[in-house]
Amino acid sequence: MKRLFTIIASMALASGLSAQEHACKQDRVQFMINPHRGSAQWQQSSNGTDWSVLEGASGDTLNVSAEQNIWFRASIAEGECQEIHSDAIQLIVHDVPIVSLTFRDSICVSESAIVLSGGTPDGGNYWGPGVIDGKFIPSEAGPGLHAIHYRYRNPENICADTASVLVQILPLPDSAIAGDDLSTITSDSVRLNANAPVNGTGSWSIVNGIHGHFSDINDPNSWFIRDSSNLGFTLSWTIVSRCGSESDEVDISFFQLSINPCPGAPTMTDDEGNVYPTVQIGDQCWMARSLNIGKMVNSTVKDQPHSNVSNNGIIEKYCYNNDPYNCDLYGGLYDWDEAMRYTEEIGARGICPEGWHIPSDEDWKEIVRFYKYGDGGAHLKVGGDSGFEGHFSGNRNRLGGFFSFDATGYFMESGWFTVDEFNDGYVRQIAACNGYLARERYNKRTGVSVRCVKDK
Repeated sequence: MKRLFTIIASMALASGLSAQEHACKQDRVQFMINPHRGSAQWQQSSNGTDWSVLEGASGDTLNVSAEQNIWFRASIAEGECQEIHSDAIQLIVHDVPIVSLTFRDSICVSESAIVLSGGTPDGGNYWGPGVIDGKFIPSEAGPGLHAIHYRYRNPENICADTASVLVQILPLPDSAIAGDDLSTITSDSVRLNANAPVNGTGSWSIVNGIHGHFSDINDPNSWFIRDSSNLGFTLSWTIVSRCGSESDEVDISFFQLSINPCPGAPTMTDDEGNVYPTVQIGDQCWMARSLNIGKMVNSTVKDQPHSNVSNNGIIEKYCYNNDPYNCDLYGGLYDWDEAMRYTEEIGARGICPEGWHIPSDEDWKEIVRFYKYGDGGAHLKVGGDSGFEGHFSGNRNRLGGFFSFDATGYFMESGWFTVDEFNDGYVRQIAACNGYLARERYNKRTGVSVRCVKDK
């Protein structure tokens, strides 16, 4: 600190003590004398009595560093005249208080206000970004590096000092964005698309699903690889920092192609957007999973043959045991009229997508001829070597009950049979207990599985 004191030159031959001035140690202090005739030389004394010349200190001003108690005066000479001295001033030097400040080196921006108490000696003042009424409010300061200051002034003298600390205000972790849900993935791996965190560290984890792994759990664009036949996963992208964590989830659905997909058409999509694998058998392209389109209708059991679906312009289906989960796994069960869209045209499109149709007797016979040893059922059943994967998903019988699950799979044919008062349809059966692909007549009110075949 620089202090300015003014000394008025006296014409007396000797000077007495005129004043005391106080300064803090290492302050820069300036003394000045009023305009005068002659030249001035500054002198100093440790006791106010014995004086010595202050070498190199001449002129009207004197600048010194306050280090100890000492006296100063100016000696003025002009020609042959006797020297005169200004009044002397005693500089009283006080020690600067030792001021310190302790505070945390980092704080989360979300923390509540902190009462400041780390400055010593007590009784000083705090200031800096985020300091309000003796409290530090991290959100007011904002993320980044900030300085907090503490100043203490000794009430017994004029001396004061300031201590400062740097505090890092840490931001909250970024919001996690795992990316859009991914479905119908026909490969065994998929590239993920999460957001790269600026504040925090991201990592992937599996929330639902087993037997999968990441190429790099910390890479927002990591590859996710399925390690088994499991096709569905829920993955979580979590961004963690010292100030918390944020998570988001993405659903991943792999799509299992058949072991013999149709060339140029490995999948088929129905009119609702559901995607199915295809299988090539001889010259034919078949669905490799049973159709699952339409609205589920509960089947009611009665003592007379009946249907719970109707020709109302809406595709309707049964699910085994009236459980929609069975439709998701094994496809819907459709009665003959509903599957055919209420036409008796053999080979009609029915509820199949454009370019596909309900298989005719001739379509099924091509499979029989392809497997010439009469064991077509063994090749078509689930686990067989064809890729058809015909599940034993049972049927909804003409009275409304459900039967034969895990024993027989029934697959519709567009052919029909009329004799006397009977107007029945045909179905192909695949049984768990044998390798036959049998053709059977059945009541058209019976709900069975549908496999569409591609038009030639």
